[in-house]
Amino acid sequence: MKRLIVLLVLIFTVPVRADSEEISGVGFELEIAEVLVLGPLPIAEGALHEGDKAGELRRAAIMQLLSTGHPEPGDALSIFGQDFLWETRTASAFAEPGSWVWVLTLEARRFVEGDLHLTSLKSPTVWVDGVSREVKDGKVSLQLANGSHPFWLLHAGGVNDESEDEGGEPPALRWVGKSEHDRVEVHVQPHRRVSARILTNSETVNRLAVSPDGRRVALGFSARNDVANVDLHRLEIRDSESGRIEQSWTAGLPGALAWSPDGKFLAMRSWKHLWLHDTHTGASRLLLAEHDHLGAMRWHPDSKSIIFQWNHPFESKDAKVRRLRSLEDRWRNFRDNSQIFQVDIESGLVRPLTRADTTMYLLDIDRAGEHLLLSQRIIDYQEPPHALWSLFELHIETLEKREIGRYRLLRGAYFADDGYWLLSGPGLAGGDGNTLGDDVLPNEYDGQLYLLSADGKAVRSVSRDFDPAIGGITVLRNKDLLVSVSEGDRKPIYRYSIAHQQYTKIETPFDVIEDIAVSEEMTSPLLLLRGTSVDRPQRVITIDLDSGQSRTLVDTATGQYDNVMLGEVRDWSFENSSGDTIDGRYYLPPDFDPARRYPLIVYYYGGTSTVDRQFTGRYPFHLWAANGYVIYVLQPRGAPGYGQRYSALHVNAWGDYAADDIIEGTRAFVDAHPFVDGDRIGNIGASYGGFMTMHLATRTDLFTASISHAGISSITSYWGQGWWGYGYSGIASRGSFPWNNRELYVERSPVYQADRITTPLLLLTGDSDTNVPPGESHNMFTALRLLGRTVEMIEVPNEDHWIIDREKRYVWWDTILAWFDFWLKDEPQWWHALYPETKPKAD
Repeated sequence: MKRLIVLLVLIFTVPVRADSEEISGVGFELEIAEVLVLGPLPIAEGALHEGDKAGELRRAAIMQLLSTGHPEPGDALSIFGQDFLWETRTASAFAEPGSWVWVLTLEARRFVEGDLHLTSLKSPTVWVDGVSREVKDGKVSLQLANGSHPFWLLHAGGVNDESEDEGGEPPALRWVGKSEHDRVEVHVQPHRRVSARILTNSETVNRLAVSPDGRRVALGFSARNDVANVDLHRLEIRDSESGRIEQSWTAGLPGALAWSPDGKFLAMRSWKHLWLHDTHTGASRLLLAEHDHLGAMRWHPDSKSIIFQWNHPFESKDAKVRRLRSLEDRWRNFRDNSQIFQVDIESGLVRPLTRADTTMYLLDIDRAGEHLLLSQRIIDYQEPPHALWSLFELHIETLEKREIGRYRLLRGAYFADDGYWLLSGPGLAGGDGNTLGDDVLPNEYDGQLYLLSADGKAVRSVSRDFDPAIGGITVLRNKDLLVSVSEGDRKPIYRYSIAHQQYTKIETPFDVIEDIAVSEEMTSPLLLLRGTSVDRPQRVITIDLDSGQSRTLVDTATGQYDNVMLGEVRDWSFENSSGDTIDGRYYLPPDFDPARRYPLIVYYYGGTSTVDRQFTGRYPFHLWAANGYVIYVLQPRGAPGYGQRYSALHVNAWGDYAADDIIEGTRAFVDAHPFVDGDRIGNIGASYGGFMTMHLATRTDLFTASISHAGISSITSYWGQGWWGYGYSGIASRGSFPWNNRELYVERSPVYQADRITTPLLLLTGDSDTNVPPGESHNMFTALRLLGRTVEMIEVPNEDHWIIDREKRYVWWDTILAWFDFWLKDEPQWWHALYPETKPKAD
């Protein structure tokens, strides 16, 4: 990635081979001198431009050419047995007949609008950023965000070979900007900045499994092809040592994969079907067909049956009204009933193992295959976090149940050698996980691991002196544990030795491990991992757990991210005024120049998790940096992963410590980095981070512009109306309620301090958000509008807490950058193009 940064500087310091001038009354105009050319294609004249299938033929040609990556001069390609080279040609001297492909890249250094004129070219068809664009009256009208925009043109040659002699114009491409600011640069090199579509459409592995003997792996891939307008899915079985593909399917991605303990079958579950693939013969068998709402599954240890959950949706008797019998009835599927079933592999017969009035959750199966470990939610609000879980064993043959215990917080349970492993918080009843003493309330989101005796009476912590927060475990054949943790802003795995009662970190190349599978029957287990790092996209690797030897099976940086330029990411921490070290990192633009001064975007969460170092996500830091911003991400006090004292500062604080750290950290960061412009600072947070944005706006004028996505403006209304508000508050505000802690519920709620806000604020929310209802943003929007302050509010239709729909996500991302461009760069054009009826800057 660092090598690519150097390439970027070279590309854009070489003069562009185009003549440009500013035309009065027209805007910026650029004659494009050079294009990258392939052709003439060995296809009958007119076939790509005439006839019923011409459009589909053009789309197919561009789809295949794009799939090989962005070409560069001299690249060779064989088409129908003929060899072709991508060549740099002068557009104005080009009038040859036949079907041709032209490629170039438009570089915008800000949001621009304009027309790309196509002169004297037959039947032109255009794709920009992989999306088809209409050619009308010989031009393509474009709005281009700050970034690199690949331009592909398929045409049938010049209008005619004698056009210039007859007084006509030669073939040409010309950019005409809407105004003098609408400038572009043009080049034919393959190097480009990262874009939203690269981040969302690149192929990733979403499912994985490894055979018990470690010889084979199953990988499920997903990607997006915009030219074909199709989502792509593929399932592969590979040799784990060589990486050779043994079998491949192209269909919908399975919801789950599981290898039978004897290694013979790979079970593949979708929403309605359960397939068995025989890895010895290659044959596939449909075991369960057209059964709606199939859920989690596990193989029985004897490989003769599969235990699975099967859900039955709740059917209301009267749809005219809805009675809420419990707080949980607000949850969309709470009254659905999922029970445990067993399907016999040989006969295909299915039998129920549980029949209860409420959902049973399958947690584990013992190695002997005699007992299931199950849990069931009980409606009980007497103690925080206002839920209760029953943990019990079920004998598979006799169906006898034995309750082990009831727990206020139960995040997972597994069979141990003589008892059970439990995942809970530091304050597990009867346990010794709390290291802070009786006077300090721990943060129950700080995951801890316990060993519970077989009779359920004695429980002891095995993680009280282990600072990372535990998220999950895998029990190995030798009884040791693989432990997934959050450690600062990283998510590594540790091995817990039963014999030595010791945690040892497993070395991997990842900052964030996304998923783990382990071969169950090997003496030396093989791990199959997928993960990312802060500066590198997803990889899939295997690691021999004993030797530490690793192999890379999939590296998405190869091919999809070839020639994509990323800025450098550097760690930066500071010591706050309380003496705590506050971790952070910052992202630089890919063409970073330390002599320049850049606007700064500060991002944080401030809640019950850190902002981890995954390569991308809902908030694409590399994309923001590619738009000319420095991005500072920090981990304020209260987050798990730094020890219980640190995480406990979240409880009943609602922003106090976190706000101090964000303000102090931002000032220290600006002082330490002269390339940051301290007069152009934006801040953004989501969910609890959105609350932090509003809260910060009541406390400081440090920021030039602010964004809150799904933020909480009133702690009371979130507590009462958010689906999980009362449960979250049972941990974050433990013991505090509106009737006994007005100081917290009123004085810490930003809407009650709205008159203090002077920073321009953008409120974003999905209009169907059930976690933090959109009313939280409406509260603040109403207050600030009545106060005459600068505020905008954007709702994303039919989206919940996360903006999932791809095209809506693009607009959402554009809105974020357009707001910051408006206030931090004094560039309002993008905002006005998105929302032409608005003028957010006060008169």
